[in-house]
Amino acid sequence: MKINKFLSLTTALLLISFIGFSQVEQEEAPMFGTTRTMSLNPALLHNYGEISGSMQSFQFKIKNTGKTNLIISDIQIPEKVGVTIVTKTILPGEDGVIAVTIDPTIMKSGAFTEKIIVKTEQDEPGILTKKDMTFTVTGMVK
Repeated sequence: MKINKFLSLTTALLLISFIGFSQVEQEEAPMFGTTRTMSLNPALLHNYGEISGSMQSFQFKIKNTGKTNLIISDIQIPEKVGVTIVTKTILPGEDGVIAVTIDPTIMKSGAFTEKIIVKTEQDEPGILTKKDMTFTVTGMVK
């Protein structure tokens, strides 16, 4: 009876240890294959300043620093903000563009802060990486 409890406890401890060490953190991923990353230029944030009258647009650039195509799979857009995917598939080493448009004629007067979430996927042999990038636009509607 004691041996069965000892074996069960030992098995449970080994299983917990294995599960804990098998978790791969994002910063550890390069040791398992090619790094799949993207960088942004100029930033994740754009301030339109004070706007009134006509629509204002800004283009966020996304650089694919990986070795395979980076695909924009989905975008979550807040109300009253327009987003155009200029480049859905970004080739390795290339820049992609999303254009964010604000129309002050349909927005309330005052300060605004809106977040656009861009969902991306990059597939390398045997590894599919999904990443969400959050772009923020701010400003003041007169």
